[in-house]
Amino acid sequence: MTCRTRAEAAEAAGIGESTLRAYLREPEFQARYREAFGALVQDATRQAQQAIAPALSTLREIVEDENAGAKARIMAARSTLEYALRLTEQLDIISRIETLEHAMKEGMDR
Repeated sequence: MTCRTRAEAAEAAGIGESTLRAYLREPEFQARYREAFGALVQDATRQAQQAIAPALSTLREIVEDENAGAKARIMAARSTLEYALRLTEQLDIISRIETLEHAMKEGMDR
């Protein structure tokens, strides 16, 4: 999971590349690999989410700092707006999906 290439992964696992390729063709190995990768992605997502508030606070400090250069303040303002718009769009999409899922479930229960 942490190696850049299959050759590196095989070496780290103490197996040959052909053995690794054979493992990668096995459905059970593939399922466990996807499970491990999913856990890795979830952990990275949690870490990124935890960094959102401090990052936005830092951008806000730069925007509000009258001693900061105009370019830095503009870039911080632009970044803040871009992130705010993306988050708003994502929350809207999630809300719509939840509404559709709820409607589908109610339709199935009838």
